[in-house]
Amino acid sequence: MSSPLPIGSEAVRLATQLSARLRPMFAEPVILVDPSDPVIGGPQCVVAACERLAVLEGACSAHHQRWIDDGRPEIQAWAAIAPALRRWLQQPRKCAITTCRRARREVNLCHSHAVRWNSRGRPELESWIGGGGGGAPLPAGKCCHFPGCELDAEGDAGLCGHHRDRWCRAGRPPLDSWVLTCETFGRDRFDLRPLPMPMRLEIAYAIQCRVDERRTQTRPHQIRRLLRALPGGGVNSLLDRSPESWLGYLGFSSERGYIERRFLLDAIGYLRDLIEGVGWDAEYPRDVWLLRRLGYPGRDTCLRFVEIEPIWLRQLTKRWARWRLSTGISIGTVSADVRAITSFAQCFPVLQRGPEALTREIIETYLAHLAARFPNAKSRTSQISSLAGLLRAARQHGWEPRLQPRVDVFHEDYPRRMIGAPRGLSEAVMAQLEREDVLARFGDPRGRLLARILMSTGLRIGDASSLLIDCIVRDGQGAPYLHYTNHKMAREAFVPINTELADAITAQQQAVHEQFAEPDYLLPRPTRNPEGKLPFSAATFRGELREWLSDCDIRDEHGRPVHVTPHQWRHTFATRMINNEVPQETVRRLLDHSSHQMTARYARLADKTIREQWERARKVNIAGEQLSTEVGPLAEAVWMKNNLARAKMALPNGYCTLPLQQSCPYANACLTCPVFVTTAEFLPQHHRQLDQTRSLIEQADRNGQQRVAEMNRTVEKNLLTIIDSLSAPGDCCGTESSCGCVERDDPDAC
Repeated sequence: MSSPLPIGSEAVRLATQLSARLRPMFAEPVILVDPSDPVIGGPQCVVAACERLAVLEGACSAHHQRWIDDGRPEIQAWAAIAPALRRWLQQPRKCAITTCRRARREVNLCHSHAVRWNSRGRPELESWIGGGGGGAPLPAGKCCHFPGCELDAEGDAGLCGHHRDRWCRAGRPPLDSWVLTCETFGRDRFDLRPLPMPMRLEIAYAIQCRVDERRTQTRPHQIRRLLRALPGGGVNSLLDRSPESWLGYLGFSSERGYIERRFLLDAIGYLRDLIEGVGWDAEYPRDVWLLRRLGYPGRDTCLRFVEIEPIWLRQLTKRWARWRLSTGISIGTVSADVRAITSFAQCFPVLQRGPEALTREIIETYLAHLAARFPNAKSRTSQISSLAGLLRAARQHGWEPRLQPRVDVFHEDYPRRMIGAPRGLSEAVMAQLEREDVLARFGDPRGRLLARILMSTGLRIGDASSLLIDCIVRDGQGAPYLHYTNHKMAREAFVPINTELADAITAQQQAVHEQFAEPDYLLPRPTRNPEGKLPFSAATFRGELREWLSDCDIRDEHGRPVHVTPHQWRHTFATRMINNEVPQETVRRLLDHSSHQMTARYARLADKTIREQWERARKVNIAGEQLSTEVGPLAEAVWMKNNLARAKMALPNGYCTLPLQQSCPYANACLTCPVFVTTAEFLPQHHRQLDQTRSLIEQADRNGQQRVAEMNRTVEKNLLTIIDSLSAPGDCCGTESSCGCVERDDPDAC
């Protein structure tokens, strides 16, 4: 629970802490902005003589309004001749008497020398000055209090005559405040002087924390309205009101005033952190952990243990959560575990009696409860795993010796999970998604490149979105590889990529370097990321993906709109590899799986898909006679024979059903038939068949299947002859009169 609001001595102590923590730059009543700072700074106004930050159209707010008043001319040309905003800060001119250090008032003279000149009857000025008419030098005084002014002060204000007149015209405000206003005129600043103490210190501390976090850009014009409204609240501290009361008083909503609203809430959070403390020593005893106080990202992310009613179970869960976080388990996983334990505790009030009340009967009752609540086996398994993990860790580390030794979750308690349907996308859908014109309609270039990476590499979305800026490496032959971190396995990994994807990544690297000075990530977050130190959000990409699919109207082979998740591309990548007869070990390494069992699932799903297609297909023999599909016990054996035959002979237009153990004297008989004719339009099919045939030869050689290898070498020879003939330049046909290339007047078409 949060500490009570500071009152009395506590408020004084908070103010003292704030004063001690504020760096000199932020301890001033007016915080000047360094344009180079990525949080409070930014690009400067296009008007060269202006020192303020750009707000709209590359100009500051004042010059933007002047540009509008001038009729919106071409802004770069207009900026070259636009006046500055500091004309009234020009230094006053000195009296024409060389020995005088006072400000010029009239007829190029200070007030005292002007009186002397008038008393002499106003003679010709230059002659009067040259003849020593100025008389004895005036007594030297103190230097003007105005910053940068080197003239003598006149009067009790400590200002030269020029600056004293300006001060009087301003209504004689407090001198220090007026001088500071003049000094900072024309510069972006956070003016905290209207705020009461200690609210001034609190706002300054919030700005300092924003700068140190390097997350959210906070420029003066963004919170100027908030700073003007705060003094009217009738309180001296941000903590004198609750956050809800402040938002109600200020009238900020999520639609209007979001930046001010977010800054105010953050400021209150920073103060709470200062009062209540940060780190494990301060946060662990609480029943609600604010993870930002433990060094984790996210301002409002928390772990809630308060609803776990048995105190012993709450303390056990907190200890388990701390241990898991310290071992690198993700916040999302730990949060899910805490929610599961909370749900378990709420089901059994009897656990209030102590750890001894937890029996095997309670666990069995809980399993039945989960079966009714979670029909999905995967969800049920997750809930059971959380409880099992807590009990296992408690016994392993001796956290709770009062637990009964036989109370546990066993392997048989988990639900039986059916092998799911393939999650990979069909080739009909992938053909649409991979088209360049479709990819070009992806609005965000970051999202477009991320989609290409996911489709081409099979990476998980978290691994792909957090690629480092220098993610491309090359081998000795110059072939590109994508270097990434497999966060699930906590290790580095590499995957080969094609040159087109490598070129796209290189272009993105250049764009990021132009935007940020020292970026960390290839795909930096577009907002709340002033230095490029935060990666692209997976949640943001999923939203952009949905919009892209809807905009392009992607549909499946049945005409239904397609729903695509990023992880489906990983399944599709693996299934494509397996279907193209890439060895399972190679697929395992491409996906960076730890075990063969993980990859084998894709192989099973791929085989299941192919078999279902085979069984549904209408099959005919050479005579055109339809063949029936075997059913019953023989069906499995028939599928095995046909599946083996697919690896024996590459046919462009069907299957060979000869068992693998037998040789064929008619291997690809069309290619040896004297009446077989082909043309250049079939070259793509010939090339594909050649690639398949060579792959089969290599596989047969590895497996010692010499008969299969020899059959396919004959096919390879014939295909090479055909391809060379069809691809030869020059006289592609025997008669120029009938050659389509000549008719097109394209000598290079052959």
